[in-house]
Amino acid sequence: MTRLIKKLILISSTLLAMTVVQAGEKVSDKTDQQIRQALKQMAPSAKVLSIETTPMSGVKEVTLDSGRGGEVYYVSDSGEFLITGNMYNTQTREDLTEAKKAGIRKELVAKFGPDKRIDFFPKDMKHHITVFTDIDCGYCRKLHSQMDEYNKRGIGVSYLFFPRAGLKSNSYDKAVAVWCADDKQDALTKAKTGIQMDLKKCDNPVAEQYKTGQAVGVSGTPAIVLDNGTLMPGYLPPDALLQRLDYYQALEKNKAAKAQN
Repeated sequence: MTRLIKKLILISSTLLAMTVVQAGEKVSDKTDQQIRQALKQMAPSAKVLSIETTPMSGVKEVTLDSGRGGEVYYVSDSGEFLITGNMYNTQTREDLTEAKKAGIRKELVAKFGPDKRIDFFPKDMKHHITVFTDIDCGYCRKLHSQMDEYNKRGIGVSYLFFPRAGLKSNSYDKAVAVWCADDKQDALTKAKTGIQMDLKKCDNPVAEQYKTGQAVGVSGTPAIVLDNGTLMPGYLPPDALLQRLDYYQALEKNKAAKAQN
């Protein structure tokens, strides 16, 4: 009888200790581990960049790198279900997925400083945009032909190359030649008017810019990325672009004001 009591006490103590340890674990840590294991089975080569909570109970936001930058998905806490698509707040109508993607774009584009892009800035710059461009793209040429008008409206333009035909194309070679010219601005302007370039070669960031364009979702040129990470595909005339930039600037100010209150 004494042995049985001792055995029951030992079992009870062990179970209690296990309960305490499990209670001490963070639920989010256990959930994240389950999600990582499930995603590893589904996509072994994909790298999990982040796992974050969402306003939706039982669903986590997962950012994966499958070789082309951050891709946003939603996964159940159990790791059993994966959802693709955008999540919206029905009350505020905010696109939560786009907000996440914009943050990713912002980080990717920001890594190209003044020494890794070609800038056309006005003296008084009110807005700044980054444009993924192709030498042979018709609307890219149209945009560049109006550079003085964009600058007059206080819009500064930073160019990154996105040769649509790929890294083994004539457009890629032209982009490299522009980058390797002594005067990059002048060379780009001439190239966009159809002037034949000496196909010089040198160390250049064109391939890196192209791959970054793929990662941020560029599918055609010109593609405009705002400093807040918003992607605006296609050409916009100077006045239309200024109106759009003023709108986004006002939104940012409103958000900042609400955050302070």
